[in-house]
Parts: sequence; structure tokens; C-alpha cells
Amino acid sequence: MTQFNFIAVILIALHLFLGQAVAAEGTSTPFSLGKQYVDQGRFEEAYSELHKAFRLDPGNPELNFLLGRAAFETGRYEEAVMAYERVLIADPEASRVKLELARTHLKLGTRELAKQYFKEVLATNPPQQVWKNIEKFLASIEASERKHFVNGTFTFGHAWDSNARSAPVSSQISAGLFEFQLTGASATPESDQINNTTLVLNHVYKNEEYPFLWKTAATSYNALYQSLHDLDVNYLGLATGPVFQKDNYIWDIQALGSGVDVEHDRYQSAYGASSSLTVFFSEKMMGAFAAKAEEKNNYVDPERDAVNLLISAGPILLIGDNRLSLLFSKERESAENKVNSYDRFGWKLRYDHPLPNDFAAFAGLGYTSTDYDTRHPFFFTYRRDDVQELNGGVSRLLWQDKASSQALIMQLGHTYTYSESNIGLYTYRKNVTELSLTVSF
Repeated sequence: MTQFNFIAVILIALHLFLGQAVAAEGTSTPFSLGKQYVDQGRFEEAYSELHKAFRLDPGNPELNFLLGRAAFETGRYEEAVMAYERVLIADPEASRVKLELARTHLKLGTRELAKQYFKEVLATNPPQQVWKNIEKFLASIEASERKHFVNGTFTFGHAWDSNARSAPVSSQISAGLFEFQLTGASATPESDQINNTTLVLNHVYKNEEYPFLWKTAATSYNALYQSLHDLDVNYLGLATGPVFQKDNYIWDIQALGSGVDVEHDRYQSAYGASSSLTVFFSEKMMGAFAAKAEEKNNYVDPERDAVNLLISAGPILLIGDNRLSLLFSKERESAENKVNSYDRFGWKLRYDHPLPNDFAAFAGLGYTSTDYDTRHPFFFTYRRDDVQELNGGVSRLLWQDKASSQALIMQLGHTYTYSESNIGLYTYRKNVTELSLTVSF
């Protein structure tokens, strides 16, 4: 009997011990497993296990810290904040927790709280690497809070034009039953060299209270001919308006104004409005759509005053590093004198391909067909022009600072233009070769 009682006591003790051990194992296993998953970077599984452990031991600071990390890495930012704040209740001076809280608030967009926690960690004089990381975070916050952004490009080019005045192929021109010989500067092709500069300045106003950005762009273009100074051109354009931007599209609406001087005399001004839309259908395909309406005032020949309407659309394909774009356009110009009014249809095809050592190559084709509204008063026919273009070239990135979006690019290109008209005066050929240097800032 005594022996039986002894065995019974042993069995009861083992039962109680094993029960406690199993209970203890059941409590600690999710925590240990969750911690292991965090170390392995398996954050979704870590979150699941740590959440089980949290229900058993919600006040454990180490558990809450790991739960906060797993929640952060899986995009559960609100839960991460709550977990980190529970740790701070137990240890208000926990710098590592404040650092993680700052990162989480930055993800949530509560930048003021993020800055507060980052600065509290800086006040503890953390290690140099941590200090540098915090400085980067603070710099990114400051950049995200900026409302005014300015950037632009400046291009200097030198070109050689084989037919600067677009003189006709033949100086013997037919007009009905008659023929006459052209004389003067435009009678035969003249080549010339041109120095040109283009400056584009962009200003973007960003305010998170509005569902759009406000962009203003100013463009200045100047072309100075080496010999044919009467062709010198100065252009100044200004565009401003809202830009709506989402993950799958960019849409802008702008008011336009421009002026052109030829040989330093006022030649033409224009004002109007435009809109463009870029839609991202997929990673490999985009669509570009644009429309523009302008009223043109010609100071040299008032009969050329006109209203111009232009629409364009086309796909852009991205195949690996290659880019292929096709753009169709339709234009209507209604001039004061109908002899200058026309309908125009065109298309442009361009291919861009990267090359080794920061080189890139491009090639393109273009075609436009223009039909005028009324008979030409001198040639007694309805004028029709067909213009074909072939261009190609190479470019090279000479220098780039990715952090500030600054770059220096050199480009060499050539364009051959073939214009065929039912009026010989407007049939011409020309070759233009240009070397340019562009600075973006």
C-alpha cells in the first residue's frame, strides 16, 4: 500500500510538471518562432506568430518591439505605432524605439511627429552611422515639405544647313502656261552655319492641400546665322497651368503665350491654351495625347493672322532598354486670307537605343501632308505640299549627379528633308547637321 501511494504521488507530480512545461512551451513558442522569423526577414510569418504571442503576454516590451518591426515591414503602420508606443510606456527613453517610431510616422505622412522623434534620438548623441541616417531622413522630410521647385535645361548648338532659305530645287518655275526665272537671295540654295541656344526654365508649385501641382515653363530660343543675318530668330514662350498626377496618368492644362522676332524685328505673337495627357497602360506601354489652340498675330503680313488648332496622339513602347514612339497629328490653320489657310496631317516615328559607355543612338522618320484651302492667286492651283524627314544621331552622357538631377549631354544629329509640292517654288531639299551640348539643372 505504501509502495502504491508512493508511485501515485510520483505520477501526480510528473503530470503537474509536464502540464506546466507544456503550458510554458505553448506560451513561448510563438514568441520564439516570431523572433526567429524576424531575424530571417520573413516578416509576414513573424507578424502572425508574434500576434499570437501578444495575446498571451501583451505587456512584454521585447515582444512589442518585434511586433512593431514585423508590422512595419508588412505595411501595417498604424499597428506598428501602437506596438512601439507600448514599449515607450515601459521605457520612455528607448532611443531605438523612437527611431523606429520616427520611420513609421514618416511612412504614415505625419512628418511633424517623425521629425520630433528623429530629433529626440539625435539629442542622445547616437553612433555616427545612425546620426548620418537620421540626417538623411530629416533632409528627405525637408525636401518633401518644399513647395517650390525650379529646374531646367540649357542647350548650345552649332549647325550646318545646306539650304538655309529652303530655296527650290530649280530656279526655273512654272506658273500655268508660263515659266519664269527666280532671282535674288532665295533663287538657289545657300548653305550657312548657325549658332543656337535654348533655355528652358520650369517652376513647380506643390501644395498638398490641392489635388494638383502648378507648373510654369519659360522657353527662350535664339538662332544666329553666320552669313544670312536676315534669318536670325529669337523666340520666347511662356506656359502655365495645373498638372494632375496619379499612378497611371499625368494630365496638364496650360495657358500659352509666345513671341517671335526675325532679325530683331517683331514678326509674330500668339496666345492660347493647350492640354496634354500621358497614360501608363503598363510597364511597357504608354499613350500620349495632346491638343492646342492658338491665335496668331503676324506683324509683317496681317493676312497671315490665323487661328491654329492642333491635336496629336500616339503610343510609346518600352521594350527592355529600347524606346519606340509613334505620333500622329492633325492641324488646322484658318488665316485671315484663305490662301494661307490649310489642313495638315502628319506622323513621326522614333526609335531610341542605348549603347555601351553611356552612348545612345536614335533614328526617326517623319511625314506631313498639307492641303491649302483656295487656289494660289499666282499659280492658279490648289497648293499641296508633302514633306518627308529622315533623322538620326548619337548622344553621350558626359557627366551626371543623380542626387541633384544634374547632367551634361552631348548630341550629334543629322536631318534630311525632302519637300515635294505641286508648285515648284515650294519643292526643296536640305540637310542639317548639328552638334549640341545640353546642361540640365
